[in-house]
Amino acid sequence: MDIRAEAAEVWALVSDLRRKARLNPGIDVIRIDLEGGEPVREGSVFRHRFAKAGRIIEYRSRCVRYDPPRLYVSRGETGLPFEVRVSVEATPAGCRLTQEETVEVPAEALEALDAPAGTARTFRDTLRLLALFPGARPLSAELWALQRERVQGRLAGELSAWLEAIRGYLEDTAVPAAGGAR
Repeated sequence: MDIRAEAAEVWALVSDLRRKARLNPGIDVIRIDLEGGEPVREGSVFRHRFAKAGRIIEYRSRCVRYDPPRLYVSRGETGLPFEVRVSVEATPAGCRLTQEETVEVPAEALEALDAPAGTARTFRDTLRLLALFPGARPLSAELWALQRERVQGRLAGELSAWLEAIRGYLEDTAVPAAGGAR
């Protein structure tokens, strides 16, 4: 995503997980603590607590690569470990912000990410029943694939909304990039 702001200002925001999280429109931040104190560096551990869709979510993440002012990589220390890779690259009009999030989700865990509690159990039970019938197994595999695509699409949309909120905040508050018009 291109942002009309100095790369240093973008880096200052996206490498500060506490400030950055507050711009995520999909969550209500309750607390984000940095264990061991400032400054953030490789090995730094953050404890996250936020509310999303009426649920409280808590986890720890560890900074596994810190290369200011261009790259920050963290790994969530969760049941389904995930990695977040954030890079900032200067451009003539400001900078390019890229955030990639990866998680390997086994098919049986997809319902936790996909549907409200009542429908998740029904979907899982249906797939288990289909697995009992050899002729229905291809259908079961197709349904898992469709569910995976639905989850990927929703998560990509949530990330896009967050990055748009970051861009909006930075372009409204940051000093224009050298040579970049607003």
